[in-house]
Amino acid sequence: MTSGRGGVVAVVAFIAVVAAVVAAGFLLVGSPAAARRERLDERRVTDLEQVSRAVNVYWTRRDRLPDTLVVLAAEPGLGALPTDPDTGVAYEYRTTGSRAYELCATFAGTSNRSVRSPLDFWAHGAGRQCFSLEAVAVR
Repeated sequence: MTSGRGGVVAVVAFIAVVAAVVAAGFLLVGSPAAARRERLDERRVTDLEQVSRAVNVYWTRRDRLPDTLVVLAAEPGLGALPTDPDTGVAYEYRTTGSRAYELCATFAGTSNRSVRSPLDFWAHGAGRQCFSLEAVAVR
């Protein structure tokens, strides 16, 4: 039979092992909050890609850029444009030339290099980031 002190030592050892495993898990995969921020940033990139495709459709139909995202969203067949998944705020858009424009979003962190190459167009740092694009005709 185990003495009272031996049982306490076994319980403490078990708790220490469980705590070490949980800590190792956080080190390997990150905290749930960090994972959520990363998923939100991935969604922001997907949203910007969607807006860019919509701008290309608009360009193809009208041979000009939309003045605003509101004008773009009113284009038949394009429907509602995405907004920031965390804040619900519209992404930033501004024309910079006859075919050139910028899309901007505010990111929680730096893009995940294991998923996106540093040469990836949509690679980003934390904070407000803008991407310069040029409209192309869609066939």
